[in-house]
Amino acid sequence: MKSISGFKRAALGAECAAAVVLAGCAHPQLVHMGETADEVVAYLGEPAAKTPMPDGTVRYTYSGQPFGQVVWWLFLDQNGRVVSREQGLQEKYFNMLTPGKSTEADVWALWGKCAQKYEFPLVKQHAWMYRYRAPGGINMAVWPQFDEKGVMQSLETTLDPWVLNDGDSYD
Repeated sequence: MKSISGFKRAALGAECAAAVVLAGCAHPQLVHMGETADEVVAYLGEPAAKTPMPDGTVRYTYSGQPFGQVVWWLFLDQNGRVVSREQGLQEKYFNMLTPGKSTEADVWALWGKCAQKYEFPLVKQHAWMYRYRAPGGINMAVWPQFDEKGVMQSLETTLDPWVLNDGDSYD
């Protein structure tokens, strides 16, 4: 068996590392306007939700949670082509959810997978935490809290506990 020289081994390692990095580079911001639904799904995978919109477009939801602080919406027209994209996890969209009316399905359609789920058995409720970056670069979290039937009871914001806990000293 032939041995691989150190230089060739390093070059092969660099090629493998580049392939791994490139494979992980699928991102909604890299989707071009006019791409088809099939091209989007082939590139990004299935969206968390496909939501028909009043204007006839369909919103595809791609969550960057748990480690990212974004949720991307891609809008496809009646011909199944991308016509716009927007970062959907922004405070200006929080009013799209109404306590006492919105459901888990409504939240999922907007933001998809959350960063973390919390259970509150004493009050028979649970919450989903979504991490986002507020204006000014402040790391925040938004918390839709649901009753046993999956109806949202409140929508609160706090500083992002994951960022806060990273700076803690336990000495």
